[in-house]
Amino acid sequence: MTFVAEFSLPASEFSVGAVLEKHSNIRLELESIVPTHRGLFPFVFVWSDGAFDSIEADIRDDPAVTGLEEIEQVEGGRLYRVRWDGSTDGLGEAIRESEATLLEAVGTGDSWTFEIRFREQERIERFQELVAEFDLELVLERLHTQLEISPSMEYDLTEKQVAALATAFESGFFENPKETTLEEVGEELGLSDAAVAGRINRGLDRLLSETVMRHEDESA
Repeated sequence: MTFVAEFSLPASEFSVGAVLEKHSNIRLELESIVPTHRGLFPFVFVWSDGAFDSIEADIRDDPAVTGLEEIEQVEGGRLYRVRWDGSTDGLGEAIRESEATLLEAVGTGDSWTFEIRFREQERIERFQELVAEFDLELVLERLHTQLEISPSMEYDLTEKQVAALATAFESGFFENPKETTLEEVGEELGLSDAAVAGRINRGLDRLLSETVMRHEDESA
């Protein structure tokens, strides 16, 4: 049995929260990935009806941000790669140490909402211990169980990664020669080719970690 918990956090208590408070019409989405040594929040979608230059400038001015690179422009939004100074390490460490998976992180108005999946009750308890240790003001809004077995739970993938991998596979992206392009896969999913590439790459990274590399570790 797995558990999905939804937590909220005041905007001011998390990096770039001041940007949310200054631009009331924007929505920030941290790209969902399985936590690894490469970091937890490397990509962010910014959705707005305009003023991206001003939003970018305010994100760069955030003390926690050491670098911001635009990756792709999509209708109504932009995808960025973000480099942090370590200020997100508390939440990131809590997720990593409890072996949880970040399903969604959305910032709007005066708060952030995080949806996190845990494989066992004990991991939720470990997460809560770490949250207290790092003095994070997370508030549990909802907790529910998942009984069904799915590829996402078995290999600790996010649902978005599963969708991207399945669509790419079914459309022949992994054939040699390729039968489709990233752009065509993105069109089917309603995403940019950059966003699709990111989800495919991170999904493959996790699949290899949970299958081939885990087998190598057990055989060592």
